[in-house]
Amino acid sequence: MASTARTVLVPAAVAVALLAGLTACGSDSGSGSGSGKDDGPAKKTARLAWEGAALPGLAAKPAWTVPAAPGGTAVFAVGDAFAVVTAPGAEKTANDKGPALREGPKTVEFRDARDGAVRKTLKFGDAKVTADTWHGAPALRVRVTSTTPSDGMTSDKSTSVEEVYDGRGGKLGSAPQGNATHFSDGWLAKDGTVARAGGGAANKLETPGDLQGTHGPVRSQDLYRYAPEERTFAGDHAFSYEEVERGMFNHPKRLVVTDLATGKKAWTTSEAGRPSQALPEDKSHAVNVIPVTVVGDRIVLAWQTKGDEHAGTEPWVMSVNDVRTGRLLATGPVVEAEAPGSRTDFGNPLTDPTFEVTYEASTGTLVTSGQPGMGKPWLATAWDLKSGKRLWAQGPDENDFSPLTAGDGVVYGYTNRGTQGYWDPIAVDVKTKKVLAKKLDNDQVPVFGADGHGAVSVEKGVFVFPAA
Repeated sequence: MASTARTVLVPAAVAVALLAGLTACGSDSGSGSGSGKDDGPAKKTARLAWEGAALPGLAAKPAWTVPAAPGGTAVFAVGDAFAVVTAPGAEKTANDKGPALREGPKTVEFRDARDGAVRKTLKFGDAKVTADTWHGAPALRVRVTSTTPSDGMTSDKSTSVEEVYDGRGGKLGSAPQGNATHFSDGWLAKDGTVARAGGGAANKLETPGDLQGTHGPVRSQDLYRYAPEERTFAGDHAFSYEEVERGMFNHPKRLVVTDLATGKKAWTTSEAGRPSQALPEDKSHAVNVIPVTVVGDRIVLAWQTKGDEHAGTEPWVMSVNDVRTGRLLATGPVVEAEAPGSRTDFGNPLTDPTFEVTYEASTGTLVTSGQPGMGKPWLATAWDLKSGKRLWAQGPDENDFSPLTAGDGVVYGYTNRGTQGYWDPIAVDVKTKKVLAKKLDNDQVPVFGADGHGAVSVEKGVFVFPAA
């Protein structure tokens, strides 16, 4: 099926402001060939008719459409624009993931979200396209691969470069793909240093341990359309752990938050504001706090409340802290999830538990899912980011709900976590838990632009709708 994509974990107003500023800084040069000027009004094509029911949160009739190209068309939300991606001449494979991830050339049109006017068209050689962020604002990542043919004595050699673009098709930055490189949210870390990927001096990155990324939407086969897969950095900060003390059996660890602009430690959870239910640091046996996500200048943390080293699950209490100082801003609800290292006897306490999370900007609502035990459904809790107040929570007799994306007062997520993928998405009112649509196809889950427009790419083409 055709694809859609999005990544939004910042309020729409913040994203637009950031994106506007970054557009002025970005270069028009890059691997993609195309005009450095706007391409002008949208192409004069007949508007396609939407034959299905209105998608929750969106108007019944599209604002504009783009007919499907041979081989399909993908669409990504990039601030106040949508990027329409096609793969000219590329053949579908047995396990085809859509034109954006298919090997071969790509054409990317950056179109105004309101009327579809083409801002810029870029053409790439062998490339793959995914959603990304740049200092919190939505962006588009293009992995361009170049291959040097064999000379008869050596094998073919391939190198890849990751390039990031804004909603006007301006190149924000790039970095060679490499195992020892972290290229995330506009920052590049390599060989113990960190720098802005768009250019700037490198600083020594002072972290006591390995970098730990934040969590995000469910890691499904569709994630690449909605959010970056690599979330090593967020809110212009990095996250790692250091041991509080060493014992024969206990190794309690504190979270260390590092300012990427300086490379130096900003604060740790030892001195940060913490919820009253949080387990004292000296009572923990391993990791007792998890960086869940960052929204603007606020970080959401999950804190252990019991710390039973023999338990497979843990009630984690959420908090909202200032990402720059660690100051406690609000205490959120309790979400049941795995205990550190519980997945197997050899579980990694730094990566278990897993939280699934997405942010609905128009209502300021965060939806967080956790799994309260092996084989049990993933259950969601919705809560207000500003006050920490719980709006609703699923009960133990309900089905899985793994959030993927949200916009215009609606959260979309899967209800079927199959062994071969994630299926059967539904749409839920983000403030009341009322089911607004069920039995949706995966390609009917929209991507949401910063101005509230939503887009889907189905067999007939791309449909872009204003908010309802």
